[in-house]
Amino acid sequence: MSLPLTCNKDRWLEAYNMFLENSDRQQRVGEWIEREFESKVVNILSDRHSDDIGVKQPLCVLGIGSAEGNQDILQLKQLKSEFSQISATVVEPSRQMILQYQDTVHQKSQDFTGIEFEWHNQTYQDFIQLHGIKQKYHLISMVHSIYCVGDTDLEEALRELQDLLEPGGVILMVVLTDHTGVGKLVNTFPNLATKEQNSATNEPSTTKSNRLVNSTDVKSILDKHKIAYTQSEYTEFTDITACFLEENTITGNILLDGLTQTLDFKTSVSTDVYDKVMDFIKDNMSVRKDQHDSDKLCFDSVCDILMISK
Repeated sequence: MSLPLTCNKDRWLEAYNMFLENSDRQQRVGEWIEREFESKVVNILSDRHSDDIGVKQPLCVLGIGSAEGNQDILQLKQLKSEFSQISATVVEPSRQMILQYQDTVHQKSQDFTGIEFEWHNQTYQDFIQLHGIKQKYHLISMVHSIYCVGDTDLEEALRELQDLLEPGGVILMVVLTDHTGVGKLVNTFPNLATKEQNSATNEPSTTKSNRLVNSTDVKSILDKHKIAYTQSEYTEFTDITACFLEENTITGNILLDGLTQTLDFKTSVSTDVYDKVMDFIKDNMSVRKDQHDSDKLCFDSVCDILMISK
């Protein structure tokens, strides 16, 4: 029996870090922020709130699933050029990651003058349960973190996020599409891991699919409720060469856990399922040259960047 990767927080973090080491996600998102964030977010917020923000109140920013803060920091630097006072609330369940974020802020404190941070080492669900929706934000940033909500709770989560926004505010959401790469893989095989572990007994308990929320899910709900949004996209590449090496590599196994969102994927699924998944990956991968002109196998994922308004 296989379990969702999220059942083991340490393994999930290991898989996440391994994915980032072999992916250009951070680079691609960072390039978009450097190229588009000012015109598509900063200028809009400035136009809508210039009479109040920085004069009567700070710009209020909420980062959900901020990880080690790389993408949040790029956004804050651009916002800081327009707004003299910023209140940045960070919600991140991984203690290791939030400590990394805090360390960066401490080490480069001169870059964050005028920004007051509020740290919450907890899940989005726990944050909402504890604090409710009394505080409103001008910008909510969710860079590849909507997945933690789960597809069964997505509509309610999007309603909550809208309630958390100030009128004229923006939600910046980066999310996988369902027709390429990781999004297509996990949603083609949604039942690779179908049990959730009981945290008290460490035994399998309730049924839980490893299906990932994708941009089609999000946009269908936004359209249903006539919530305005604009979108961009980018393509990220993940080097999965290690997954096909003949020797049983640690890197390859951890990458497969992350790609399939399944704990110990190679040893926990049947041979038939393993072969079908690997065949799917082969059919959807590309071959690219690395810096040494050697071939590397890549899994390409198109991601949508949604700017959701209120």
